[in-house]
Amino acid sequence: MPALKTSAARFLAGLAASALFAPVICAAAQVKINDEAPLDLQSPPGFTYTTGGANATLSIATTGFMTCANIAAEGQSMLTNINMIPQHGQWRFPAAVDVRSVGYGGGTLAIGRNAQGAILSALTCHASGAEGETLEPLSDGILGSGFDSKMVEQFSNLVNWVPAQGFTWGNPDWSQVPTDPCTPSIDQPARATEDVSCGSAVGAKPGATSTERSPTLWTATDGVNFYYVARVDARWGAAPGGVEDSGPVLPTTTRQPYTANSAEYKLVESYSRGVVGVGGGYLGDAGQWCVLASLPAALNSGICSGAPMSGTLNGPFVSSYADGNFGITVGGVGSSRVSFYMAFIRPIVGSPPPIDEPAVEVSMLIDPAVGGAGGDRFKGDDVAFGFLPTSQGFPWMHGGQ
Repeated sequence: MPALKTSAARFLAGLAASALFAPVICAAAQVKINDEAPLDLQSPPGFTYTTGGANATLSIATTGFMTCANIAAEGQSMLTNINMIPQHGQWRFPAAVDVRSVGYGGGTLAIGRNAQGAILSALTCHASGAEGETLEPLSDGILGSGFDSKMVEQFSNLVNWVPAQGFTWGNPDWSQVPTDPCTPSIDQPARATEDVSCGSAVGAKPGATSTERSPTLWTATDGVNFYYVARVDARWGAAPGGVEDSGPVLPTTTRQPYTANSAEYKLVESYSRGVVGVGGGYLGDAGQWCVLASLPAALNSGICSGAPMSGTLNGPFVSSYADGNFGITVGGVGSSRVSFYMAFIRPIVGSPPPIDEPAVEVSMLIDPAVGGAGGDRFKGDDVAFGFLPTSQGFPWMHGGQ
C-alpha cells in the first residue's frame, strides 16, 4: 500500500482548482469523480456555482444518483472553501468539501485525480445510473460480456459472486445469493478478488429459514413513518476463505489510530426529501437511526428499542467519529472486519414516489486513496436502494428494460 494523502499537495491542488471552476464548468455534459463512472448532468445547465466572499457552493444535478462524503486521516486539513452538493430531483444527499484537481476535456468535468493520476483529495463518491445501474462494476475496468439482457447484466454487476450451475439472473433464487459480499468462500466464490479491502451495503430480508440477500432494501410503512434496513460489511486485507457469515462485529464510537494498513469507510444515506407545508419529496429530515447485530424480525416503531447504538437524524446520515455516531475503520490496530445491520426511521411528509422509483439509498464509500490503490474494486454491492414495500424495484429488476 502506498502512503495515503499528502496535505501539502492537496493545498496546492486546491488553489488551482478554485481558479479553474469559472471558465470550464459551463461546458460539461458529464461529471466524473475519482474512479466512479461519469454521470450525465441534467440540462439546462446541470449545475450552479455560486460564490460568497471566499467561499463557494457547487450544486451538481445529475440524471443518476451520486452520494459523496469526505474521508481524511485524523487532524488532516481539508479545503473547505467549496461546498459540493449533489442533486437528483427532490432527493437530499450529503454535502462534501475538499473539491480539487479539477479538469475538463471531452465534455466531462473530472474531479479528484491530478495530472499525474494521483488522488490527493478526501472527497469520495459513489455513482449510480438513473435506474440504479452499476455503470462500471469494477473501479479499474468493465466486467461483463455486453450481450446479456439488462436484468442479467445489472444483477451480475450488483453481486460479487459466481453462481453455481443452474442459477440464472433471469429468474434469481435469492436464497442462494451470499448476504456478505466481503467473505467469499470455495462454495461461494467472488467474481472479482478483493485483496486490499472490501466494503458493502446490501439489501437483506427474512427468508423461509434464514436471512436472505435482497436486490433492494427491506422497507415497511405504517402510514406515519417509513422504515428501512441495510446490511453493512467491511474487511481489510485478503478474504480468509472461511464461512460466509462469521457473526456480527459492530462499529466503534472511538476513532482507531491511523495506520497505512487500514481503510476507513463512510456509510452514507440519502432520501427523497419533502417538507411539511411546502411539498417536494416523500420523507422528512428528522428521524432515528440504530445499529443492530442481527436482522430484526419486523420493521416497526420499536425497531431501535434496545439497540446497541442509536441516535437522531437531521438530514442525510453519514457515519463519522466526529458527528456523535460511529466510524467504520478496518485493519490496523482495530478489527479486520465489521458486520452489522443499520436501521432507519423517517417520517412521511409528502406523496410517495412512483412504484418503480426509490425512496431511499444507502451507500458505503471508501477512503479515496485506498480505493485508488485497489481497495474495494467491486462497486456494485456498495449501494442499495429502498422502494415502497409493494414495489419490485427498478424496472430492470423484474424484467423491464
